[in-house]
Amino acid sequence: MSDAPYPWQRQQWSQLQAQIAQGRLPHALLLSGIPGLGKMAFALSLTQAILCEQPTGEGRACGVCRSCQLYVAGTHPDRLLVQPESPDKPIRIDAVRGLIEFLTFSPSLKSRRVVVVQPADALNVFAANSLLKTLEEPASAALLMLVTDRPTRLPATVRSRCQSLRFGAPAVAETRVWLNERLGEAGRATVALARANGAPLAALEYADEAGLKQRARLIEGLGQLVKGRADVGELADELADTISRTLLDTLAAWLRDLIRVGNGAGVRENPDFERELLACREGLDLARLFECLDQTQRLHGLLGNGLNAALQLEALLIRYRAAVKQ
Repeated sequence: MSDAPYPWQRQQWSQLQAQIAQGRLPHALLLSGIPGLGKMAFALSLTQAILCEQPTGEGRACGVCRSCQLYVAGTHPDRLLVQPESPDKPIRIDAVRGLIEFLTFSPSLKSRRVVVVQPADALNVFAANSLLKTLEEPASAALLMLVTDRPTRLPATVRSRCQSLRFGAPAVAETRVWLNERLGEAGRATVALARANGAPLAALEYADEAGLKQRARLIEGLGQLVKGRADVGELADELADTISRTLLDTLAAWLRDLIRVGNGAGVRENPDFERELLACREGLDLARLFECLDQTQRLHGLLGNGLNAALQLEALLIRYRAAVKQ
């Protein structure tokens, strides 16, 4: 039986429950997969279940015992969450030193202490090396979970000392049913799913009404720009007012589809704008489009670091206008 946080996680949940029942739970798990699959929700649910005093037959936390009450309140003494100070910062060695100190103490309530590191790929070199020592000589009553979208950014020595738990996108038909139940509109689900590479939670975020309006405005603005009907500076200022990772992801998806079209391939991430994308086919400069995509990804990494968004976006839009001619 399985009672995973999401239906597409049943296999991983059942696997770990079997290991727990057999007393073979490893000292470290590496949870990986594309964004939008609920890996962190899985890690947190597993943490609460392990710390629960009376888990259900499916291995879920009961939600009512003292341990669960402490967990929900965020005051459980046997649980530690290690994350960057902000999404754009690395996890530094001081945080790992705190983790190591946490694991030196015996569990307070049950038989195990649990640490979740997310995103694990944010560990800087010094932090990763310090963590490696803990993985090589693990505490006897501890579970360490590393959660990441990009496992290859972790040192191979760290990865090799963890049991890998890989999460993949579920079947399209299964995801579409799940999305339709929440969105109530098949068309929105189809478009969002294409943009999210099959990841249900990412698709749900993309299907948000405000996000869809922002996406439509971005694509409209890009179209007006290449036709000479929009001013670069004004469009950059407008986009800068609402700049976010979602906006930059939308722009990157548009650029990737233009590159696909320029290479003679089909539209993949923006099927509802296929006609507009194909209309650009003859005037594409692929080299400049790749430069635009690189610049978009750099902007993604600079968010939150005192970025002059309008200036950066203006430079990007100037390059885009040169890359797409109609």
